[in-house]
Amino acid sequence: MTARHRPEILRRRDRVGRVYQLVCTCGQAWDEHVARRLAEVDMSEHLLSLPPVPAAQQCRDPRRHDRRDWEPCQVCAAQVTLFDLAEVTR
Repeated sequence: MTARHRPEILRRRDRVGRVYQLVCTCGQAWDEHVARRLAEVDMSEHLLSLPPVPAAQQCRDPRRHDRRDWEPCQVCAAQVTLFDLAEVTR
């Protein structure tokens, strides 16, 4: 099984003031920044670096299955499509 990617921007106090750091559940941690926007840029770059999810593994109900756009869904991948509605309406 692959590592789950759930990035989070942490805010804490430093001797300078507030600092923001991106950490991910995959084990990576990025540099601390004084601006939250720079940590958001780190998050965008991290998510864009992930491989795309194949269409057959994309989640059809991400809220119920607790999946993000960049994560494959084993529940939806195991489901079989019964029929195509576009062909039925012809």
